[in-house]
Amino acid sequence: TCFDKVQNGKEEGLDCGTIACGVVCEEPVRPLQVSGDQLIRVGFGDYDFVAKLFNPNTEYGASQVDYSIGLAGAGIKRGTTYLLPGQTKYVVVTSLRTPTEAASAGLKVNSVQWEKLNMPAGEAEIVNRRGVFSPDKTAFEGVIFNDSNYDFDSVEVSVILFDSANSIVGVNRTEIRTLLARTERSFKVAWPAPQNAAVRADVQISTNLFENSNFIKSYGTQERFQEFY
Repeated sequence: TCFDKVQNGKEEGLDCGTIACGVVCEEPVRPLQVSGDQLIRVGFGDYDFVAKLFNPNTEYGASQVDYSIGLAGAGIKRGTTYLLPGQTKYVVVTSLRTPTEAASAGLKVNSVQWEKLNMPAGEAEIVNRRGVFSPDKTAFEGVIFNDSNYDFDSVEVSVILFDSANSIVGVNRTEIRTLLARTERSFKVAWPAPQNAAVRADVQISTNLFENSNFIKSYGTQERFQEFY
């Protein structure tokens, strides 16, 4: 049958197939791709870390990604993040403290919770309007704009610095609480030393569309756009 949780008969997949069940089989969920792991030394035993995550799935998002960062000779740091369908995202972790110098680090994805996101692309877009370095290059500040009709409780802002060779030389992050629809908010991140090697900054803005409580409730209940996989 098409309800026995077994691929059998003329099924093209698990309980699906246009001939057997009259239902088109969905594309299998592919794993997240990790690249560009980089440890950035800030001071003795003090590091920032950045890695790039890519979700190759266009139908499913990762509502919760549990990861660990292994520091060579200095232990493991654990954390969580999320990715929208088809999204490429920098994972930025600051102030990694180690008792000894760490030579390298790598990010490992331990588990992923997949969900469908029933929201049109660009429906909840937040854009970077402008941003500048401070004169001494110890800080970067900018303005973001919520170009959507939703009020968000929390928005993450990550700043990735690149040198003239397009290599990452610095990272930082902050959080903006309460970003209302069609409004601007400013942000600022700072470093303990001038970032003289940086020639440009990429601003990555993300908000968790999988978390119902992130949508500030104006009328009734929070929005719900996801389906569990």
